Amino acid sequence: MAIDEVRIGLKDRLDDFIKLAGSGQPVRLDIKIYEDIVKRVTRSESTDDIDVETDMSLLMASFQDASGVPDGPDTVSKVYAIGPINESEVDAKTTRHVANQRLKMDYARLKEAGITFGEVYF
Repeated sequence: MAIDEVRIGLKDRLDDFIKLAGSGQPVRLDIKIYEDIVKRVTRSESTDDIDVETDMSLLMASFQDASGVPDGPDTVSKVYAIGPINESEVDAKTTRHVANQRLKMDYARLKEAGITFGEVYF
């Protein structure tokens, strides 16, 4: 399969790197994990006119093409877990554990596709 045929329909997702590797392109990724803080805005349950803001933590990973694949995605970011900023230590550990388990599943998919990368965890 030609690289042009593979590139059609790519939407800059992790699966795009897997498709490129499956087409015979050597793919190498640099992976960085990080936490991003966002505000979640919801309507108050007691009144309809008051917005309630909650700071949320997103545990994310960034997969960057380090092999210079032509016409492939440069960087793909993915959220692995979401939790409130002020969660208890036990809840924070649980959130990190869930994120790491999801990351392990993606690492297994990348390895199966023959993609080269270094594993990092939250």
